[in-house]
Amino acid sequence: MGAELHYTQRGGDITFHGPHQAILYPIISLRDIALGARKYVENLELTMIELSSLYGVEAHGQRKCETGVWVGDRKIGAIGVRISTGITSHGLAFNIDPDLTFFKHIVPCGIVDKVVTSLRRETDLVLPDDEVIQEQLFLEKKTSLQTQAIPLSLIWKPFLGDREMIGRIVQ
Repeated sequence: MGAELHYTQRGGDITFHGPHQAILYPIISLRDIALGARKYVENLELTMIELSSLYGVEAHGQRKCETGVWVGDRKIGAIGVRISTGITSHGLAFNIDPDLTFFKHIVPCGIVDKVVTSLRRETDLVLPDDEVIQEQLFLEKKTSLQTQAIPLSLIWKPFLGDREMIGRIVQ
């Protein structure tokens, strides 16, 4: 199949991370910002919804028992978080233009009757480079937290070469 399997200690079921996805793994003390787990997950969903809207894609979240972000019945963004002693790790994966055939080998997020989509499939707009979209994702996340009057600075660094980024959002 051309992919490696890694076990993690995070919420959600199996997922795929690869080229042409925007990955955001914020490290935040939810206690310090007085934010609960459900609100945090909703905030991650909102980040991907706002990013989708920049490209004319009407996405939505908060489906009953199905976290993540959807365009109709197609999943464009996945969430898998871990919260230990109030500190978050892991986060979200937003599909810019990944090879969607990888998702045919798994049951993404444990949801058997839905398909996975990408920003490229859902918009008629010409997309910028992946790095631009990844930066927009980071800025959307930072903005969504600051809207809640949470002062933050944003730190990001390359992870797994130029394919993925890890974000660290700190107070």
